[in-house]
Amino acid sequence: MLWLILFLTLARPIFAQTDMPSPTPTISPSANDEIQKLREVVSQKVAEKLRQITNPASTKKAFIGKVIQIDANSMTVDSQGNSRTFSINTDTVYIDIKGNKIKLTNIKVGQDILVMGSNNSDNTGFAAKRIIIVDVATIFYKRTVVVGKIVDVSRTSAIFSLIPIKNKNDLFQIKTDDKSVIFDSHHQKLKVTDLKSGQKIIAVLKPDPKISKTYNAINLIDLDYSPSPTPTKKP
Repeated sequence: MLWLILFLTLARPIFAQTDMPSPTPTISPSANDEIQKLREVVSQKVAEKLRQITNPASTKKAFIGKVIQIDANSMTVDSQGNSRTFSINTDTVYIDIKGNKIKLTNIKVGQDILVMGSNNSDNTGFAAKRIIIVDVATIFYKRTVVVGKIVDVSRTSAIFSLIPIKNKNDLFQIKTDDKSVIFDSHHQKLKVTDLKSGQKIIAVLKPDPKISKTYNAINLIDLDYSPSPTPTKKP
């Protein structure tokens, strides 16, 4: 904020005009050069701060689409006519439709996949951390997929509230039962009690025919889960 104030101050005329004429001060060429250099430095600092605000260094995301190209270090997915290329490496984990770990060679062009990862630290692209084969036809035509943040977890029933990331004015009431499959971004199974307010999740849901605006959880993928540290036993 200090840099911005200084920049705006320097951008104004150095001498304000008044009703009474006053002699025009003489500024040496060297002083003009110093002022110009200072303005350039301030401009660069302001631009850098704006880039940091508008382009976060790392953001967790997830995308669903059809594989259209596979290379040694990248994979391109098409989603409703829009293509997106993700970088892959030896740390990328691949999961088949049954939840089993597979190899990159098992992923084929034409398959539907869910890509989970985050922006590179230098914001030059998207790094895929986990790639899961899915059935898009089943997900989109018979079910609802929502990426959002848990805002409330009931203490008396297996129900929690979810606000979508893309539409914060909407609200999903979600019920879980023994058929709901919950796991984290490392594909480790979780319990309903592991879900907490503030966590970002991907929810595959099915509308409850008996209760309006309520959904049954089929799959929940917790993007923010981190296990609680195991307490150290006293000797």
